[in-house]
Amino acid sequence: MKFVKIGSITIVGLLLLLLAITAWIWINIHVPEDIDASARPSRGDTVLSDFYVPPATLPDTTGVLIRQEEMEGAPVLAKAGTNLRILYSSTEGLGGKARNAVSGALYLPEGDPPEGGWPLLIWSHGTVGIGDRCAPSYAGRGERDHSYLNPWLEQGYAIAASDYQGLGTPGTHPYMDARTMAFNNLDLIRAVHSADFPLSGKVVIAGQSQGATGALATASYAASYAADVELGGVIATGIPHFSSSVIWDLVSNSDPDAVSASLPLTLYMLTFTEMLDLDFRLDDILSDKAKPVVSGINDTCVFDFIEASQNAGLSSGNTFVSRSEFALLKVLSRTRLPDMGFQTPVFAGSGTTDKITPFSMQREFIADACAAGVRISASTYNGANHNEGLLQSISGAQHFAKTVLSGGSVQSTCPG
Repeated sequence: MKFVKIGSITIVGLLLLLLAITAWIWINIHVPEDIDASARPSRGDTVLSDFYVPPATLPDTTGVLIRQEEMEGAPVLAKAGTNLRILYSSTEGLGGKARNAVSGALYLPEGDPPEGGWPLLIWSHGTVGIGDRCAPSYAGRGERDHSYLNPWLEQGYAIAASDYQGLGTPGTHPYMDARTMAFNNLDLIRAVHSADFPLSGKVVIAGQSQGATGALATASYAASYAADVELGGVIATGIPHFSSSVIWDLVSNSDPDAVSASLPLTLYMLTFTEMLDLDFRLDDILSDKAKPVVSGINDTCVFDFIEASQNAGLSSGNTFVSRSEFALLKVLSRTRLPDMGFQTPVFAGSGTTDKITPFSMQREFIADACAAGVRISASTYNGANHNEGLLQSISGAQHFAKTVLSGGSVQSTCPG
């Protein structure tokens, strides 16, 4: 989720940056916590099938399984004995009150479950796009995610994965909204546990990139939103973190002429700005060069969108006709965790050559979380990029999960 700079760092740029930091403080105070999603513009809505259409009357409570069906083709994981598409009730994340329906998937290992049921891994997915057709339970998962998730199934973990609000189901996906992902993940746990699946009460959550924010937010919101849910641990890799010092570092070290995979992620975030600020329109700050590519943002999933932007030679410098930092700050305020000092232990994995969520950003999160009192076991993967860091973390993450689910103590790498 790299924060993209427009223009070069000059005296004027530094003054604008100081204004941006001031705006960051103001936005953190004035961006409303609860937003009427029904009044917001709609992007990416497509009826994928009758399965994804919510019933006229939703369950009276959240965390209830509405329906399920067998999956075939792209959404299937090779090492799963059962591959299910599910629809369940949750809380609409922008307003924080209304009930909605969210889709997802449940994968059960091959063979018979152990006594007490399969332990459960919640997978909080990374960026896929904002269109319904990008929902992982419909479109399937990339090769990287297959390589990460199948070893968990082989180790005897069931996997449940939310598509998140607005992916597959009606409404615009509020990309990077921490509260939405937390509510969706917590209600997913409730839904699969309350249904007739052979699952134990042992739960860990793992997330990469956007999903790392989702996984950490799940732990942060658990006490206030779902005190009945017990999380054994959080596994987070490629962690986005937007403190004021991180913003300074990203702005001051960005190259406006670089053609980068991070630009499409910035554009996805700006579609969320449209939901937070009805006076903002993404199209108004786009150059003529960028508009043909960005016109496909509603329906083009992330890998194709990155390819299209790179083929067009888009950089932050030639994509925007005015600065995007102030608009982005509103989204970044919604990535915050309400409680940085949550008590669930965390395994954090970071690749040193990550260009999407830079290594310095991830280290800053770890430092801030340690300072807040989180017990963190941090692992660094030298030479690993954004995707390689996730894959190289598998062994350490599984050791961490086994430790926390067996009641063992996590050795903190925090100083002191």
